[in-house]
Amino acid sequence: MRALSSRGWCLSLGLLLAWLGTGCASLSASLGGTGEASEKARRLCEQGLLTWPDLARFPADMPPQDYVRSEDLAWLQAHPEAVPPEEPLSAQPPLCEVQDATNAEGDFTVVVMKLQPPTEQEPEGRNALLTFHRAPEGWRLTYWLPEDAQAGATNVPLFSEAMPRPQKLSGQDLAYTREALQEGVQGLMAIRCVITRAGSVINCHTLKPLPLMVEPALKALWGSRYAPVTLAGKPIDVRYTFIFRMKRVTFTR
Repeated sequence: MRALSSRGWCLSLGLLLAWLGTGCASLSASLGGTGEASEKARRLCEQGLLTWPDLARFPADMPPQDYVRSEDLAWLQAHPEAVPPEEPLSAQPPLCEVQDATNAEGDFTVVVMKLQPPTEQEPEGRNALLTFHRAPEGWRLTYWLPEDAQAGATNVPLFSEAMPRPQKLSGQDLAYTREALQEGVQGLMAIRCVITRAGSVINCHTLKPLPLMVEPALKALWGSRYAPVTLAGKPIDVRYTFIFRMKRVTFTR
């Protein structure tokens, strides 16, 4: 946090890395949940449907149209040749424990789910941050299939709980622009990129924008470098969703 002259404002920027639940700031208990989205997240997790909407794996009491964003279902129907990216095998089944959800911001919310328990190497365990959109009929998990296809990243595996989480090695953190601060911009922004096996960030596309903040966020991501994600000890390319929560807080003296 830093003070902003006599206005008494400060900046609170939480960078939440999708599928991690950690970063510059973490979700707190004060962030209320959305019960429908949380319950749907839990059921999708139990069926192994968090990273790809494999229609053959939906039980009879889980109609895909009640759980999956319509744009993703339409994309699957238009691309019957599409197959899920190969998923690594996890050493243990996920816990599928809903931890929290952010307050819904318009038609967008994020559900935080505990996937793996804490270990000595990862004291916080491994979490998933699942993005949901609200349709007129209710909340639907968003897989971003058409967006990934447009960015040319559909066949790159999505980061999962079976992979060691990437660590940022260098690069600037995102900061408010003067224009965004003056306009009072705050809320959630989601950007999905590919972290390459060399640790660079490429093929970024914005999933949920914030006014006046998309360009600086992209510049910060493109200028960052990460320890490569590995699978079976070998570096791989991986799709990774960066979720920024930006909030302007008032100081009281």
